[in-house]
Amino acid sequence: MSFPLLSDPDSEIIKRFGILNTLTDPDDHPWYGIPFPGTYVIDADGIIIEKFFESSFMLRPSADQLLRAALGKKVDLAAPTQPRHVEEVTYTVNFDGTVLNAGVVRDLVVELRVPEGYHLYGNPVPEGMVATSVEVDEQVGLVVEAAQLPATAPYTLAGTGETLQVFDGDVEIRVPIAHMSRPLTTNDEGAATLTITGTVRWQSCDADACQLPQRETFTLHVPAARHNTPGHWTSEGSNFKEHFSKMLARQTGQT
Repeated sequence: MSFPLLSDPDSEIIKRFGILNTLTDPDDHPWYGIPFPGTYVIDADGIIIEKFFESSFMLRPSADQLLRAALGKKVDLAAPTQPRHVEEVTYTVNFDGTVLNAGVVRDLVVELRVPEGYHLYGNPVPEGMVATSVEVDEQVGLVVEAAQLPATAPYTLAGTGETLQVFDGDVEIRVPIAHMSRPLTTNDEGAATLTITGTVRWQSCDADACQLPQRETFTLHVPAARHNTPGHWTSEGSNFKEHFSKMLARQTGQT
């Protein structure tokens, strides 16, 4: 299979699309002029229906994210944590995929199952109440993007007449994550894993009363892999220095 590639040495097309990577310094960085890495999902009529952009040129969306955006397709999840029952809510923490490769963005998935007649609150909430949220703990080499929550609906409290935003039914929260090879460990079988810890918060209510706010911590061991780049892009490869020298020359105006 062959397909055309666009050569844009002066970044003219990149600038017209508004995706010039502004995090690279035009004065002293040889990679100035590159775009923010992005992927467009286009339907059969040529209409863009989804787009993925990352802040680092070293990150890319996973095939699973693209298939879900294009086809609504879900992939098999890795073994989740055991379901936890906290009062009336059951929650699990999972990883969307089979392995987290370095530089590839996949989703951490938190599912909160709520019995009929109950709801969970979204933002904003009055003081003293807790909105549903997921927070992943920081660690070196781990990239965590903003959590993606479903849409909320207005709900009016019978006692006060106050209208708040709630999630209707079960709640699935996705947190895009990636790693840059640094935080990996090796398990007893010799496989690389990434240990992710964090906190889930929520407060459930029914038509009559609210339960106490809940705060649950989690630990998830995700199968992971380090960078697997072709030899010509590694420091041992034959073309790495040549390509890097060309970028330097372009930046400094040399030939």
